[in-house]
Amino acid sequence: MHVLTRQKNVVIKASMALSLLFMNGMSAAQEKPPLHYENWGVCPFECCTYRDWTAEEKIPVHRGRDERSPVVFQLQKDEQVMALTGVVVTEKPIPVKINKTVKDGFIQKDEAPQLTLHSGDVVYFLTPLGEGYFKFWYRGNVYDSGDNLRAALPDHGVSTMTWWKLVRNSQGNMGWTRSDKFNNVDACG
Repeated sequence: MHVLTRQKNVVIKASMALSLLFMNGMSAAQEKPPLHYENWGVCPFECCTYRDWTAEEKIPVHRGRDERSPVVFQLQKDEQVMALTGVVVTEKPIPVKINKTVKDGFIQKDEAPQLTLHSGDVVYFLTPLGEGYFKFWYRGNVYDSGDNLRAALPDHGVSTMTWWKLVRNSQGNMGWTRSDKFNNVDACG
């Protein structure tokens, strides 16, 4: 009986240790964004707008967000489509070490910065938003940058990302393309 109690205690302690290791691993994993982080609805530069676009050349449009996905229709040069939305998939975010304390990190519907970032903290650059602003990952959450963070960052490079656009042609067919060969994307120019 005494041996069974000891074995049960060993099993319980081992289970607790494994649970702690698993929980620590999960919190560490939240420090970095997931692989292939998807930013839905983002237009990745200043004045970028989903609206009527015009193809600059022949462009294949796929059923899914994969170049191997079947082509559902082919846009011809000067053909107009409605750009409905998009998703920027960040394959390789850039870790950026903060070089001075700043208050920054904005979320929708809140005008106050949500974070106090200190020298040495690391944020992960996800998607550009234009004019030096960007979406970033910090400890499991996504924020929009503001002026303070933009001024506190060293040259950080650019994340590896793919911008997929969902378009609809005049016949009502819809599909996805990675092509950047469209006019009328920039509402400022």
